[in-house]
Amino acid sequence: MDVLGINAGFLFIQLIFLVVLIGSPVITLVDLAKKKLGSTPLALWVLVICAVPLLGSLAYWIIKPIAESKN
Repeated sequence: MDVLGINAGFLFIQLIFLVVLIGSPVITLVDLAKKKLGSTPLALWVLVICAVPLLGSLAYWIIKPIAESKN
């Protein structure tokens, strides 16, 4: 691939970055869908995760919102 001007190592790094960029928000949104949050916190988390995928996902996993209990 070097003949074509494509560096295989750099291509692999780009592929990993792309998988993390797409996979992280998807996994986070799936986990968020399983939680029983109120509509406003849920909407805000979805907005943050979709607007800033890497930072939003990272913030979600650091903060770990807890589901609201109905008493």
